[in-house]
Amino acid sequence: MTRTLLGLGLILLVVASGFGQAGGGFSLEQNVIGNGGWRSDGGNFTVLGTMGQSNAGSIAAGGFFNLIDGLWAIEHQSPSSPFVKIGGVVTHAGGAPGIPRVLVTIKNRTTNQSYQTYTGAHGVYELEQIPSGANYEITLSHNHFQFATAVIFIDHDRDDVNFASLQEAAARP
Repeated sequence: MTRTLLGLGLILLVVASGFGQAGGGFSLEQNVIGNGGWRSDGGNFTVLGTMGQSNAGSIAAGGFFNLIDGLWAIEHQSPSSPFVKIGGVVTHAGGAPGIPRVLVTIKNRTTNQSYQTYTGAHGVYELEQIPSGANYEITLSHNHFQFATAVIFIDHDRDDVNFASLQEAAARP
């Protein structure tokens, strides 16, 4: 009788263990361990710091989202957002209206990742999706004007990173 109960208990334990290992409705579609680099963009997502993380594929997609060091973050900007917008106006030395077609480059001084844009017709520029919490070097380039380089720490949206040319453009012959 004891052997029968012991045998029945052992069978029950093995069956219960089998149900526990099945995992229910869980399905692992893809898992990759590798270093995807600092930043990967595509479609509606951005992946930062992917070493040892699973890939964010079509199964993980479904709206605007980011995967940052294994943590999901909502794409909409907030005071604690991982990404910020940087913008401003580029004007003439005397403060005259903005200078169009100035190449604005912002470079993360730690990762050397660069982002670029051109000023619009009124000298206004804006760069979005800049990772926050870092020192950035901002350089401006134009055929007829020179500008000072700025280094700033960026941890929130900024629309006041303005520049003025160091001199007026030389007269054209």
